[in-house]
Amino acid sequence: MSLHPAFRAYLDELNPLVDQAAASGFVPTPESARAALAGLNQFAAAPIEVADVSDREIDGVPVRVYVPTPGVPSDVVYFIHGGGHMAGDLDVYDFQCRRVAAATRMVVVSVDYVRAPEAPYPCGLEEAYRVLRALPTALGDVATTGRIHAVADSGGGAKLASIAQRVARGEWESPIDRQVLIYPSLDYTMSGPSMERLGRGYFLSAERVAWYFDNYFPEGTDRAAASPALGPFDAAMPETLVIAAEYDPLLSEAETYVERAAGAGAPVRLLIASGMIHAFAFFETMIPEDIERLYSVITGYLREGEAPADWA
Repeated sequence: MSLHPAFRAYLDELNPLVDQAAASGFVPTPESARAALAGLNQFAAAPIEVADVSDREIDGVPVRVYVPTPGVPSDVVYFIHGGGHMAGDLDVYDFQCRRVAAATRMVVVSVDYVRAPEAPYPCGLEEAYRVLRALPTALGDVATTGRIHAVADSGGGAKLASIAQRVARGEWESPIDRQVLIYPSLDYTMSGPSMERLGRGYFLSAERVAWYFDNYFPEGTDRAAASPALGPFDAAMPETLVIAAEYDPLLSEAETYVERAAGAGAPVRLLIASGMIHAFAFFETMIPEDIERLYSVITGYLREGEAPADWA
């Protein structure tokens, strides 16, 4: 499918501004990256009401808990936000967590893990895992079924897939039953063909991805060993749906991840969001039909383990 018309118009305006900034010598910083991601909230729709929303800590890590049906036991969705391991927080992703809670009617727990470069790899990953390990007993005042799922986007998807990777290595344990990875970052070597084919002019650039990784990883880190797309995999991994965007430089690593995981017997599926760019979930007011489709797909998968064969 061709690029969605809304994104074609958006990129036609954005790309000259990006080129102009580069020509003027603009140098990105963690602060500018965080501001840019937060700025995408301008495209969000009005916040969806959720019956009970509270900020608390789990094992010393800040989280936000969304309870759509207080007193009614429901499954729990663990949400790990993206942002290149550098940006994003509970407020930036509040709109998305509300969407997930309202659509699935499940309790959502969003984690505010530490970010790079102040806290480099694997600090944020280890914090996200600490909260996950504590989840089965951490919500004693919330009615739950005890069943835990997960949803994560972009760099959060990297963390979620990295948890599964370490479980496959026999290093960690995970209570997750089903998980949804939305346009995840899965190959820290940046070796997939879509990184070159789509790495310029489609919102997320290869140059920006490399900059994120350089800020995330301490010097000397084996990035191949840290890459979920490069394994290991096993058949005991959680049921996984990967939702990739057709015009995302991360597309091919999602395809590779699913192919290799399926080859190891893991219950994994790929759904490519046609016409979409990276981070498309932020653009609620621009692509409302696709946003409704996204949360319908998430709900169907977490509730029933079912997903459509294509995006249309």
